[in-house]
Amino acid sequence: MIDLLTAALDEIERCVVFHPGNTASSHTVVLVSGLDAVDVPVAMGRYLVGTLAGAVGIDAQLSEDLLARGVDRREEIRRTVTSLIGNDNVFVTKAQRQVRDTRRNAWIGEGVGHALLMVSARRETSCVDGRMCTLSEMHQTVTRQGLDSVGTYVQNGVLGVSIGESKSTESNAGTNFGEALNLFAEVEEGIHGPDLRARLSAFRYVLEPGLKEQVKDSLWSDNASYLPIIVYQDDYDFTTARPKFDRMRTPLERRRVIVVQLPNFHAFFDAVADAMRAAVDEVVA
Repeated sequence: MIDLLTAALDEIERCVVFHPGNTASSHTVVLVSGLDAVDVPVAMGRYLVGTLAGAVGIDAQLSEDLLARGVDRREEIRRTVTSLIGNDNVFVTKAQRQVRDTRRNAWIGEGVGHALLMVSARRETSCVDGRMCTLSEMHQTVTRQGLDSVGTYVQNGVLGVSIGESKSTESNAGTNFGEALNLFAEVEEGIHGPDLRARLSAFRYVLEPGLKEQVKDSLWSDNASYLPIIVYQDDYDFTTARPKFDRMRTPLERRRVIVVQLPNFHAFFDAVADAMRAAVDEVVA
């Protein structure tokens, strides 16, 4: 089944285009296109089930070593998938739409960001200034607290830390961007120090010699990239200056807003959700 997941990530990499960053006064905007290609939702659904089934390691590589297998594990993963995205795509009431927007879409949007960073471990992209070499696991539940993603990347032998916060919204991209910035302000205030130390401690065991020695407590404050990842539909000008971003210690070139505009926002999330439900039987043999 690892071949199926490798093919899924291959398809995502084939379709996705990372455009060179446009520099605003307070940050850099990295436009990512291609996720609306017809084959991407199925590939994304399979990849996301693979993350839940243990196929994606913190070394930012696919592996079958911990991949769930057998009937019992399949039903476990099916329950997890259902808890995250529901049994169907019917959202009639206001309460159901609230669940769709704040739980299902939020988790899938985090998965989109995770997949983009996985591609950045295969080759350098404009997401970070270098190649990703470790990446934290995705949240297994929608309500789990903490940072959405933490990773490390390397450029010319120098290790950096990527800290990502994902947001998914049909029409409130500006508001969601601002909410993501609040997270990075908390990082600078030291609120997420224990979480970052725990992630970096785990990364040390999989980093190559010469890189693991660079993992110190000061790494996330001295050499961090802040990555708000916004999946949205309605037009928004992300080059508008953000004073809160401008005041942060991390240099301008490491404040990168990764934006993914989808012309058919809800259709994309519905298609990924359908693909996830189908992928349980495909991924967990």
